[in-house]
Amino acid sequence: MSDPPDRVPSLVDPETLDSVSTLTIQVRRVVEGLQGGDHASLHKGASVEFAEHRKYCPGDDIRHIDWRALARTDRHFVKQHEREVTLRCLLVVDTSASMGYRGSRARASKLDYARILLGALAHVLVRQGDAVGFLAFASSPLGYLPPKREAKHLPAMMSWLAALEPSEEEGTGFSEAIRKAAEIAGRRSMVALASDLWGAGRETETAIARLAARGHDVAVFHVLSPDEADLPFERPALFAGLEGEGDVDIDPALVRADYAREIRAIRERWRRTCGEAGVDLVPVATGDPPGAILAAFAARRARTAMAV
Repeated sequence: MSDPPDRVPSLVDPETLDSVSTLTIQVRRVVEGLQGGDHASLHKGASVEFAEHRKYCPGDDIRHIDWRALARTDRHFVKQHEREVTLRCLLVVDTSASMGYRGSRARASKLDYARILLGALAHVLVRQGDAVGFLAFASSPLGYLPPKREAKHLPAMMSWLAALEPSEEEGTGFSEAIRKAAEIAGRRSMVALASDLWGAGRETETAIARLAARGHDVAVFHVLSPDEADLPFERPALFAGLEGEGDVDIDPALVRADYAREIRAIRERWRRTCGEAGVDLVPVATGDPPGAILAAFAARRARTAMAV
């Protein structure tokens, strides 16, 4: 017998696993699963498990009338059922050179944090019966693990994540990676990307929007070190470009205000782009507990599902 997901040896620390042990990730849009399973989609239909009654309305299929309820109450009710699907979920991790940055106030490098965050998300999804796979990319797509739903698949996923290293190549191939993700995901799936988004321009925004337009449930975890958010350094220093930009001498005090405006503009652009495309954008600071990020993510999706 395989270990349950919460006992699988993992790169995710026990505290984080404990904090996500009761989470459920709702699907933001209707997706098509691989097979019947434990994950309930957001829509109802005539399928496998009874959900609730509603009053019969002219035009309803009479095959769905609950005749026993009619005999008891002399009123016509229609049975509604939850459609049960297995969600196919692809978790995409950016391993470009800039993801190796840690900073002075973070608990881990951006790549290490992304691995913990997506690893914890994989535990949640597998526990609720969904099929989970991974894709890594840097300047181009790297290896991937096909989505599987078995708990025994978790150790392989964690080992695969733990082996990832920041790339030594320049640049980040966002658009190519997103196209590869769409190819792997196949029909409608959940696709979650963890990246610092450095170097992601209009072509990347278009590719992400197109992925959502094809019916995929897309989430983007925008992972930044706290140092990248507010440039806290006091003394002039040589700043190394990690994506091929070259090195530059900077006095942080002279550029801090302009830098802060630029960071706000970048975040606002991604907020607007993702909002218009129906993509779930999740700002992430590597100084925050990963469990808290996922708890907020799950809670927001639960509110969205209730509003549908």
